[in-house]
Amino acid sequence: MKISKIIAPGETIIYKPKLSKWAYLRLGSFIRNLTTTIFLSDKRFFHSHGWIHRHAHEIVISKVESILVEQNFWGRIFNYGTIKVSGTGAGTIVLRYIKRPIEFQRQVRAIQGAGTPTLPQ
Repeated sequence: MKISKIIAPGETIIYKPKLSKWAYLRLGSFIRNLTTTIFLSDKRFFHSHGWIHRHAHEIVISKVESILVEQNFWGRIFNYGTIKVSGTGAGTIVLRYIKRPIEFQRQVRAIQGAGTPTLPQ
């Protein structure tokens, strides 16, 4: 899904987390991973996946309550992990095999606070 079709006028994309190459090794999830769209804007967090049957979730940044980052041994070594984003009245969005999960967490907190987030180099 093209991000340009999803963002609202005046909305700015701050960060686009990427899937780790390890996500594509799981054959059962290959198509889902190819059709996944994830972005963090100045207003919301958005996650969509699916080709024929699409699932789209979003949480307004001000409603994000917690961001849980889980990394196993290999995730720590290769810098990928699972992110669980919980929002008020929005449930929990689970993202698996995300590259640099701590950077995602830092970007959300920067948007929620007074700091200005920046894209990593």
